[in-house]
Amino acid sequence: MENRWQRQSEDTLLRGAGEYDEEDLDLGYSTQQKFRVIHRIRSILSKVALFLLPSFVSSYFTDTDSTEKLAPTAWLDGLRGIACVCVVVHHNMYEYFKALENPYDGVNNTHLIQLPFIKLIHHGPPMVKIFFIISGFVLTVKAVRLTRVSGPIDGSALIGNICSSIWKRYLRLYIPCAAGFILCAFMISAGMMEAVPWKTHPKWVKGPLERRPPAKGNILQQLVYAFWDFYVFAVDLTLFNISERNYSTDGHLWTIPVEFNKSIQLFLFVAGSCMLERRLRVYVLLPASCCILLYRGSWGLSLFLFGYFLAELNSDLLAAAAASDTPTNKSISLPKKALHITMGIIGLYLISYPRKMPTAEYTTGFKFLAHLTPPKYPLAHGKRPDATHEFWQSVGAMILIWGLMYLPRVQNVMLCNKVVQYFGRISFALYIMHAHIQHSLGYWTVVNLLKFVGVWRYDMTSKNWDLVPGHDQRYSIVVMMGFFFVTFPMTVYWADVFWRAVDLQSVRFLRWLEPKVKR
Repeated sequence: MENRWQRQSEDTLLRGAGEYDEEDLDLGYSTQQKFRVIHRIRSILSKVALFLLPSFVSSYFTDTDSTEKLAPTAWLDGLRGIACVCVVVHHNMYEYFKALENPYDGVNNTHLIQLPFIKLIHHGPPMVKIFFIISGFVLTVKAVRLTRVSGPIDGSALIGNICSSIWKRYLRLYIPCAAGFILCAFMISAGMMEAVPWKTHPKWVKGPLERRPPAKGNILQQLVYAFWDFYVFAVDLTLFNISERNYSTDGHLWTIPVEFNKSIQLFLFVAGSCMLERRLRVYVLLPASCCILLYRGSWGLSLFLFGYFLAELNSDLLAAAAASDTPTNKSISLPKKALHITMGIIGLYLISYPRKMPTAEYTTGFKFLAHLTPPKYPLAHGKRPDATHEFWQSVGAMILIWGLMYLPRVQNVMLCNKVVQYFGRISFALYIMHAHIQHSLGYWTVVNLLKFVGVWRYDMTSKNWDLVPGHDQRYSIVVMMGFFFVTFPMTVYWADVFWRAVDLQSVRFLRWLEPKVKR
């Protein structure tokens, strides 16, 4: 009898709460309630456990369709994913290796990792230029579709698109950032960032140290500090352009106010030029505006407008493919392919342009380019204010993406595979989260590994911790191993969770909010 009752109880739990058969299981109401509670707890715990798994693992236990057809512009998502990974590598490495910002010159800088093309693995600044072009492209796709008509355009639809895009753009950028500020406050309050205390620069960090918020007395004070820090970031800097105000939470997010401001200027340009003849707008006004702005030092807006220009060209590609009933770019001639491949190579070379220019003459061509830079981008002879890289990296990003747009095989092989597309999906979350992990687990991992291998030791004579000289190679191995086997995997994991918990939810919130507030 006991075995029969036990077997029936297990069958009941498997069937789920509320699916009881009184003939098979003659139990009291309180017992049934207990089983319902146990089932609900088990269901909640299983959902939490499933949520905490990375999405590429949890998808095997759900009904998620992994064979979803990619959009024609999915290669841009892949490019954004690769660029974001390069930014993460850059921010984690340049704090330990100052020479990474210099180009190969054969004299003072002779590491292969400093060579053009190879340098892009850890070269973060040009990836920001790529982000801006992609943003300009994505933000104007719908406007391009609305204005690409032979007769009168639908002015109401176009203005509605621009108006909703303005306020949605702000919320889309700053809701995830607000969550990042709050998470940072909790991490600091929990002592997770004390491997490098506030306003200290330990000797085991050989490069520049990034700023972080101070630790307050309790979590409430920490949250209050995060609130006002976010206010400076999202209101003073973004909406009122008060440049003398500074925030201390995650300096990597400096691009977000720039993204929003350039987006607003882009929408204004779209609205102001929409009534022009399309050929005049696309082939005269847009290229001329991009060139003039870039030459005059406004490289950010120039990149956004160039993204708009590429969106117009891409609409021509899609229209031509639809008219001929053939896949996009399949019938391109060999000379054009050679031209676009050459554009891609030139673009990769130019975005390899270093942020710091050493005094040695042999810099694989960059020294020559530096003297051709427009005067709005001054050369500072190796100091940080050097601005020549802003110009050449912008030119390189433009040429690279323009060439890639006409190389479908490169898009499919390198930018549309599952791994790259995954990084494209979580790229914004990865951008927000990587500093949190770098400043907590990243620092902790490096300093403890240095202690473990004997490179960071306590000197009994001076009563201080110090690096043991003559162990540069061991130091480099420790930093690289700590990043690739601990910091980077955990950064990807937490970015994946943040993407599903915050980033996707903010998108869904905006979709829900828009019809509620529109007239």
